[in-house]
Amino acid sequence: MADLNFEDERISFTPIILYMEYINLQYARYLRENFKEITSGDSTYLINIFYHQNISQRELADLLFVSESNVAQIIKKLENKGFIERLVDENNKCRKNLRLTNIGKLTVFSLIKVIYEGESKLNESYSQEEIELFKKMLYDYSNLAIADI
Repeated sequence: MADLNFEDERISFTPIILYMEYINLQYARYLRENFKEITSGDSTYLINIFYHQNISQRELADLLFVSESNVAQIIKKLENKGFIERLVDENNKCRKNLRLTNIGKLTVFSLIKVIYEGESKLNESYSQEEIELFKKMLYDYSNLAIADI
């Protein structure tokens, strides 16, 4: 793995989003090497469907800040690979809800396991309080970023 090799003063002046992008790029590389069937983008969709059972395509588009046509393309691909299924909503026949198949659930469990294992290695140098504070800060940061859009 490459060392960013920033001088101390540069670390302070580098935007947080750039560090987040480095982490995302490493995650995408790991997925390419270890999960041949899915991309990092696919994993985002699968994990969000896991956390938001029976979400509609429109709701997923809103959640991920993408177009409905983008969601439709990704969903079709994931459905063809057997990770998800679309079900007609019993209360609204025009709406199709998204649900993970058993293969999709197993894949998400594997992804989450890998993510937690990776985080565990990254967090070895920090106390539990520092880790919780960092997560809270990232959560707040993401909510503020969303509110400003």
